[in-house]
Amino acid sequence: MRYRNMINNKLDILENNLRTLEQIVQRQLPVQEYLNTLEKTKEQLEEIKNLVSLEPITNDEISQ
Repeated sequence: MRYRNMINNKLDILENNLRTLEQIVQRQLPVQEYLNTLEKTKEQLEEIKNLVSLEPITNDEISQ
C-alpha cells in the first residue's frame, strides 16, 4: 500500500475528532463547536476515501 502512512495518519486524526465530538457532548459545549468538528471529520473521511481509491486493486479484491 503506497499511502499507508498517510492513511494511518488521517485515521488517527479522524479518531481524535470522534473523541472530541464525544467530549463536546459530555461537556455540553455549544452546538456550533460540535458542528464545526463534525464538518472537519467529514472532510477527513473524504480524504481517506480518496487515498484508498488511489491504491491499486489486487487480484484478491477483483475475485471477491
